[in-house]
Amino acid sequence: MRVVVLMIEIEQPEGLSARKLVLESSKHNVLTAYSGKDGIQLFKRFPNVDAVVVHVDVSDQTFSNVIVQLREIRPEVPIIALSPVGDVVLPGVDYVIPSHEPQAILRVLARHFGASTSN
Repeated sequence: MRVVVLMIEIEQPEGLSARKLVLESSKHNVLTAYSGKDGIQLFKRFPNVDAVVVHVDVSDQTFSNVIVQLREIRPEVPIIALSPVGDVVLPGVDYVIPSHEPQAILRVLARHFGASTSN
């Protein structure tokens, strides 16, 4: 199964993030936003998003504000938080994974959707 993922993260000065590359190489579709505002706008424009991945260091808004807005738009969509410390509880999110382990996103997608973890 291919999954459509909206990824909201801070812009990588060196180019595409490893997380996006891992998802795309496993044949998933990725929409990328580099701010909370852009992520929320993309989420409204593309209703077929299956999951949202949000880095806790969203630059233009507080993380919790972004989560609240995403939940208001489509409360049923799973939200995966990326945190430097993966073992934390964050209100409003379904999964918290370490931001430095891109493969962890694939494991969550496989568990939640039965999605592919390889190309």
